Amino acid sequence: MGHSKASKANTHARLVAAAAARFKERGIDGISLADLMQELELTHGGFYKHFASRDELVTEALELALDESGQSMRERLRDGDKPDIAGFVDFYLDEAHRDGRAAGCAVAALAGDAPRKSADVRAQFRNHIDGNLEVLSKALPPGASATEARATAMLVLSALYGALVMARAVGDSPLSREVLRTVRRKVLAMTTAATKLRARDKVGKK
Repeated sequence: MGHSKASKANTHARLVAAAAARFKERGIDGISLADLMQELELTHGGFYKHFASRDELVTEALELALDESGQSMRERLRDGDKPDIAGFVDFYLDEAHRDGRAAGCAVAALAGDAPRKSADVRAQFRNHIDGNLEVLSKALPPGASATEARATAMLVLSALYGALVMARAVGDSPLSREVLRTVRRKVLAMTTAATKLRARDKVGKK
């Protein structure tokens, strides 16, 4: 790749990464193209060397944000070769994650925007959430049917997404910390109970 092509590709990647972070901080419509380009010290007109429209940037930025969130989830759900649901829950419902929107979960940050956007945007969220359900289902204790595991994963993810949204909505406060602490305790109790139940059933079948 020539220098000019490499430079263009690098600028394109910077635009997408900056947009993904700012969207998570402020919402999809929370930053203008002019402000985004200014932040990167680029000319407004230069935007159209990379994208045909703002919607094209939104699509790429959302894809990056959702992919990064999915990768983070996959990494934190494993401790070596073993599932680590507790580690993932601890990370997700931590105050640092609550406060770090730009580097945090794209679903909790942007799902509220999706219903007001195009069918393509909703499809991006649908595919990502469906993938997260599959990943979490496989990390749950073995022994449940695929349907039961998916239902548990759906309940856990809904609790995590909702708790983070609530904790952010009320700001850094006792209520915010109570939401994080309480949902963490309940989710871990539920998944631990499931682990014990599977182990007991396995022993009973011997």
